[in-house]
Amino acid sequence: MKETSVVAELGDDWCDVTADRAEDCDLDHLALAAELSTEVHPAHPFFGTALEVIAHRLTNDDVLCRHRATPSRYSILHLTWSHREEIGGCPTIDADGEWRHIIAYENAVDAALSESAPSGAAPSGEALSGEGRKPEQGPTGQPRAEAPRRPS
Repeated sequence: MKETSVVAELGDDWCDVTADRAEDCDLDHLALAAELSTEVHPAHPFFGTALEVIAHRLTNDDVLCRHRATPSRYSILHLTWSHREEIGGCPTIDADGEWRHIIAYENAVDAALSESAPSGAAPSGEALSGEGRKPEQGPTGQPRAEAPRRPS
């Protein structure tokens, strides 16, 4: 089932992997599900959960997944592209819930990025505490590999 209209609600920085390839996307879409499957480890909350990658963010390593057992549930996970099983909280779950939670999270991210931060400081986290936002989880400290790109 195509999610084109749903993914379009997220904005221009998301690529719908269920639709025809976007001209501005050179990522290997088949590699997304493979990497997600590789990174999710036995202690991860989504270990054993059937997830379908339906989109990825063009500006970073976020993937949008639909839960196959609960089609009204979506999650945004941040991949590390380590090409191995992760440890701790990685891949991080940035948002999880129904579609309205995903939209609320995206709106909160947009609001945080548009805030003017004094003296070059990062935007405050207040705008990121919106519905659907999961608490920040620390990085693993492992080097991040580049996502595979499709041949030109």
